Amino acid sequence: MAKKVSIKRTNKTVKPVSSPSYLEKLEKEVETNQSKVSLILGALIVLVIGILVFNYFNRNKAALGPAQQTQNETANQDVSPDQLPGKYTVKEGDTLFIIAEKYYKDGSKFADIAKANSLTNVDQITTGQVLDIPKAAADQVQASAEPVVSPSPEVTATPEPSVSPAPTTTPDDQTAVGTGTGGGNTTIWGPRIEGDTYTVVVGDWLSTIAGRAYGDIMAYQKIAQANNISNPDHIEPGMVLKIPR
Repeated sequence: MAKKVSIKRTNKTVKPVSSPSYLEKLEKEVETNQSKVSLILGALIVLVIGILVFNYFNRNKAALGPAQQTQNETANQDVSPDQLPGKYTVKEGDTLFIIAEKYYKDGSKFADIAKANSLTNVDQITTGQVLDIPKAAADQVQASAEPVVSPSPEVTATPEPSVSPAPTTTPDDQTAVGTGTGGGNTTIWGPRIEGDTYTVVVGDWLSTIAGRAYGDIMAYQKIAQANNISNPDHIEPGMVLKIPR
């Protein structure tokens, strides 16, 4: 006999696989976009930091503009006082008087520098300006400043009782001897100053005023001290100066 085969049926149901919902897809897209934005921001931050670091290490070079670099280079090329003639680059606070003091040990020789550079206004020099510094002309200046004094006439005694008195030296002649004045009311620096005060005009310097007042340009310090002038190179037209006697 043939055996009967019984088939058992189960009540189990197979659940279908559910597809992702719209919200889940949206969340995944947002997370993906956030990741991309984070990567971009991270790259930008790294780039900015790199630029800042580069600028930091090159700050000193960038801070030196062309004018400052040129000034530093020319400052090293300034001629030394023992190697004149040569070039000098004007620094902040410089005046021709100060430059003359540096190279000639005598500020009154500023006129030599002004002449060598054809400066019409000795009060106007600018920072960075390159000046020609000539050799010191001390001997020539001294020779031109000292007048040639003719020998005094010799008086010979005669047996005659009516001998004329020996010629006397007038005060003007005494001033002219060794003081740089030309006798009379003029000096080699201009009209003689005989009063106790003097009004400054355009083109005046304390040294030339001292020469006209005392016959000695180096006596400018006396005038500066009497008028409380800290910088002898700075006087203004119209200023009334005391001339100590």
